[in-house]
Formats: sequence, structure tokens, C-alpha cells
Amino acid sequence: MIIRSIFFVAFVLYLSISSAIKVCDRKPTSLTTPKSTNPHTFRVLFKGNVEFYTPGTTYTVLLQGVKTVPTVTPSFTSFILMVESEESQNYDDESNDFVTGKFQLTGDVRTKISEVCPNTVTQTSLIPKSEIQVFWTAPSSGSGCVIFRATVVEYRDIWYMDDDQLNKRICEESNESNDDNANVVYECCACHEAKFELTFEGLWSRHTHPKDYPDDNWQTRFSDVIGASHTIDYRFWEQDQVASDGMNNIALSGTTSTLESELKSKSDKIRTIIKARGISYPNVTGKTFAVFRVDKDHHLISVVSFMYPSPDWFVGISGLELCLPNCNWITNKTINLYPWDAGIDSGVTYNSSDMPQVPIMNIERLWPLNTNDVRSPFYDQSGAQMKPIAKLHLMRQRLYEKSCSEEETKTESSVCDAGPWSNWDECSVTCGKGYSNRYRQYKNPEDAHKPHCSKRSMIQRKGCYVLPSCPIEIEEIDTIDPKCDVTAFGQWSDCSAECGTGVMARFRTILNEEVTPKYCLGRMFLQQTVPCESKPCQDERDNVDLNALCSNCSLTKWSLWSPCNMKCGIGQRERHRMNFDRTGMAENCDPRCYTQSINCTDNPPCENNMRMESTTSPSSENTPVTSVTINPDDISDDSTEKCVLSNWSKFSSCNAICGPGFKERTRIILSPTDPLEQKKCRKKLVDRRNCRGRQCST
Repeated sequence: MIIRSIFFVAFVLYLSISSAIKVCDRKPTSLTTPKSTNPHTFRVLFKGNVEFYTPGTTYTVLLQGVKTVPTVTPSFTSFILMVESEESQNYDDESNDFVTGKFQLTGDVRTKISEVCPNTVTQTSLIPKSEIQVFWTAPSSGSGCVIFRATVVEYRDIWYMDDDQLNKRICEESNESNDDNANVVYECCACHEAKFELTFEGLWSRHTHPKDYPDDNWQTRFSDVIGASHTIDYRFWEQDQVASDGMNNIALSGTTSTLESELKSKSDKIRTIIKARGISYPNVTGKTFAVFRVDKDHHLISVVSFMYPSPDWFVGISGLELCLPNCNWITNKTINLYPWDAGIDSGVTYNSSDMPQVPIMNIERLWPLNTNDVRSPFYDQSGAQMKPIAKLHLMRQRLYEKSCSEEETKTESSVCDAGPWSNWDECSVTCGKGYSNRYRQYKNPEDAHKPHCSKRSMIQRKGCYVLPSCPIEIEEIDTIDPKCDVTAFGQWSDCSAECGTGVMARFRTILNEEVTPKYCLGRMFLQQTVPCESKPCQDERDNVDLNALCSNCSLTKWSLWSPCNMKCGIGQRERHRMNFDRTGMAENCDPRCYTQSINCTDNPPCENNMRMESTTSPSSENTPVTSVTINPDDISDDSTEKCVLSNWSKFSSCNAICGPGFKERTRIILSPTDPLEQKKCRKKLVDRRNCRGRQCST
């Protein structure tokens, strides 16, 4: 009888745990009224208008009330926000993990992880709120689409659930190889122009492609990356077509000048010529960068980079579409690049001697089974999936606001007439740069699907800026190499721009003088930079918005900030970038686009009569330290005669509510009091340890 009772209890417990993991009731437990079917203004969205997720990337998810009246912001008292898999179970028993990604709290005291439903966020109190934000880390690759579902209680017994605004579906970004152009939008309806950053990342190495890898690996390299953003009816290379003279010259000599001339001769088809420096040994698996612009007429891009040594093999994309059918531009995209044969050399191995192909063949993709020669480094009798040679990362940097011409709509019939524009909605961010939308609808929705109505824009977007600028806090939550112990960050510098968008920065230093900064830069950040804007710039010669001024320049990334040019007092730090556009546009780029300077804020005053009462602890993030009396009990065991430290503070609480995190303790320099002398005190001031919160799945 006892055994039967134990078995029954265990069975009930199993059922309760199993159902808690896989099914969770999203209805408010305290309400008996049915959900409201009336229109409402609450919605689930991603900050930054994210349309696809990249596996393992962390995003900010918002649940907010949208203003319909300028003076009133809708609020809600309670909510439930969860994420579910569209095609499979939410929890993988084998890996003991969620296949829908994981929620993390942003520090908002109004939110908490649900104690009832796993991987679910809810409120901490019934105080009205117009918006909450949480972090969501996307699941691993292959998890498919997920759906965010929200329940919102607006007031007392008025609540909403399971409608289009409170359900947000998002799918994994496809790492496609762009083998075909099935997704080309033949009439791009995007009003705005967009600026993208292109990152070319090499993956070709002895580890990823070991078969017949060149013995003289010091010769391995990718040529300069060259391409263009262009119209839909233009391609400078394409599968099953003969390679141009420009492509042939790159394959034979590595020079891109002929292809660049070919692109310039088609200036009516091209918006931007894309160029990035090639990458070579020992950085063949490194990255190189370029920027380009697209518009509604030039919404495709094509690029190539040839491999050396090789007969005539290259990687690239032809006619990649960046415009979306909803009149938007993609936000980011990653594309695997595989080898192509240009058809001008008949060699089959990396180091084949020159053997011109007669007659010249069409450009063809090199598949594991179509190489027809076992000597080929890509031949695989089993037909297994080939590993990519390189990757292309595209990231949208900004939009240039343009008005869609009403001239396009004059020939449309009355069935395409649209109603008036709505008011501009609230800025998409709570700090820094964002955007605002307004909408309108067709007067005859039943005819809106007709082809001749597709050119009429139903949404308009403009930029907005919310002060203050967004702070960026970067922390290393992995184990820190003891060799790379650092001081705390100093104060933020003043904004580099008197008007318009500038930057602020702060710095910290490595305590170990024997370790080079290069060794530690992969493990931590020594500099932090955030955007700032004190006031909008006026249309005066000396007060210009540098972002707008430099928007047409093809610029490299900023360098690191230089050391301060003064050892004490007010000094200057600078950072620089270069223009790598060789198309002649560089001479039109303002000199102010190449250099930024800020004041040094971490220098001590040049006077040496500092008093103890006015010192600032470098480990307390600039919190003033009150007068301290030095007693023997206050001196730590590892102090020296020249460096007197306080005892360690108690360890902080673990920064993670659940899962891995860190905790830390700090101490300060009691003597010497002179900031210049304190810098000679090479002692650890911050001690960080790994820790774990409770299990996230409970």
C-alpha cells in the first residue's frame, strides 16, 4: 500500500512537471471575465525593427502601449510574456535546455521571471506601466521559427490575448549561399535610401579545407573585394555566363582595375562601387570591410573575391536582393560563400600550372560531385555538404529619409485611393537614435491587392532622437585572465561635438606592465565609446552634423583612441579612419570625417598638493571617497611601504538571477594620495569570481 502511494505521488509529480515545461496557461488567474475583443493599442516588438534572428544573438523585446492621442500613453497593470516554438516542443529533454531561446531581465524592477511558467516573464506589481523591456537570447541554429505571445491586463477585468499585435513571429536568419535569385523583388517600393556595411570574412584554412591545401600557405590570400549596388537588369557576373575581361584580369593577375573600369562604364546602372582590401596570409581567416548605399532603383548587390593560389576560382554573390516586399530594407544578413570556377583555366588543384581553357567555359559553381576529378580539393564521392570558403555579413547602418513622389500615383485608378495619414507614432527607442512611423489605409481594401496599387506607400518612416543618449555598459562575464587585471573605468569624457551627434569615451588600464594590450584586447575592453548629442546643429558653416557630412564617404572603421598627449592636466586623445574609396569620391570628403578628438578625463591634476579628502576611488566608478584615517587594521596583507590598500569589500551578490554570472569585490588605494603616484601602485583593485544563480528552468 505504501509503495502504491509513493508511486502515485511520483506519477502526479511527473505529470505536473511535464505539463509545466510544455504547456502553460496564459490566462490571468485572478480574472473570470472573457478576454476583450475590442481594438487595443498594445503590441510586442523587437527594438531596432528586427525581422529575423541570428542564433545565439541577444535582442531587446518590448511590450508597450502605443499612443493614439498625443497626450495619453496607454498603460497596463499586469502581463505575461512567453516564447513558444512554432514547429516543435519548447523544451528539449535530451539537451536539458529550451529550444526557443532564453529570457533575461534588463534590470527593470517591474519585471521578473515567472515562478509558475518556465522561460516566462511577468510583472512584480500592479503599478500601471506603458512599456517593459526584456532581453532574449536566440536559440541555436536549426531551431526554426518562434512566436512571442503576450497577455495584457489593461485595467481590472479588461484583458487581451492571442491577436496579431500580441503575437510576434520571428524566424532564423537564413545563412544561404545565394545560389539563385528566387527572392528578387522586381519593383522595390522602399522610399528611403539605406547605407550598409559589408564584412568579408575568410574561412579558407588547412583546418576547414584540408584536402590539397597549399603547402606554401604563405601565398594564400583573397583578392580585393570588388562589386557594386545596381539595378535589377544588370549583372557583371552570373552563373552560366562567360566571365568578362575584368573578371579574367583578376583571375590571372589579381588586379581589379579593369573590372572597376567596366563598372564605371555602367554608371547608369550602378549606385555605389563596392571595394574592400583583400586579406592575405597570415590573416586569410580575417575580415575586411566596405560600405555602400542602395535605393529603390539600385537594390541589388554583386561582389567577387578571387582565391590565390588557384586556377581561376573565386567566391562571391550575384544579384543579392536587399529590398523587402514590405517596402523595407533588410537589417542584417549572413551569406555563406562557396567556390566558383571562372571558366578561363582548366587546372584542377590549387597549385595547378597555368592551362588556359579553350574554348572559355561559362561560370560554374564547384560542387563536390561536379568537379569530375578526384584531384580537386572540393571533390567528395559521398556528396557531403561542402564547408564555406568565406562568409559575407551585411549590416544596415542607417536610413536616409526620402519622400515617395506622389507623381507615381497620378495614373492610378480611384480603386487605389488611400485615406489620410495617421499621426506619427512614438519614437522606437527610449534613448538615442530611433525612428517613428505613420500609416494610412486603402479606401477600398478589397482592391488593394491589384498590381497597379503596389506602388502606393502605406507606411512612412522618419528619424527621431530621444535625449539622453543611450549608455552602453560592457562587462566581461567570462573568466578573466589574471594577467589582464585592470583598473576600473575612469570618467566619461565630454561630448566631442558641440552640436549634432558626437561621442563620449572612458578608459581603463592593464595593471600588469609585462603584458601587452594586444594580448588582453581579446579578453576585455580597455575603451568604451557611446554616442552623444547635446543639441541639434543649425545650418551654419561651423555647426554641421558630421554624420550627414560624411554619409557619402567610404570610410574604414575608427581606430582605437590614442594615448593622452599630456601626463597630467587637460589633454587630448584622437582616433582616426581612412577613406578607401578609389573612385574619386575621396577628394569630396570633408577632412573632419577622418579625425575625432576628446578631452582626457583620466589624467590627474598637475598640482601635487592633493588632499586625501578630495581623492576619488578608481575602483568605485567615480564615487567620492570621504576622509579616511589610516589604521594598521585597514592595511591589507599584500600592501607595501609605497602602496597601502584597504581591505577587500565583501563580494557583491551574483549578477545573474539564474544561470552563470559573476560577483566581485573591490578595494581602494589609501596611500599614496597623489593620483600620479597611485598609478605606480600595480595592485589588483577589482576581484571577480564566477557564480551561478538558481537553475533557469525552475
